[in-house]
Amino acid sequence: MFRKELIDLLLGNPMSITQIARSVGEPPGQVADDLGHLLRSLKHTAYRAAIEPARCRACGFEFSDEKLNKPSKCPECHSTWALEPRIGIAHRS
Repeated sequence: MFRKELIDLLLGNPMSITQIARSVGEPPGQVADDLGHLLRSLKHTAYRAAIEPARCRACGFEFSDEKLNKPSKCPECHSTWALEPRIGIAHRS
């Protein structure tokens, strides 16, 4: 997948890695790799990353926005009921 396609897909439309993988027909692991490269190269473009971090649905614990994949369990309450992080792209202001 090309990074430009990811920018077009995520511009103003935050999605989880699973949602991106379904929409482009690629495995989630490949999407995560491509997304990691894209996020590192955004500093050289007119765009910025808008990441909504993963969150535990049971206790509300918010994970670091550096983690792009869904966490396996919450470190606070040990629940496996976590929301995936959502990644979006926005124009720099």
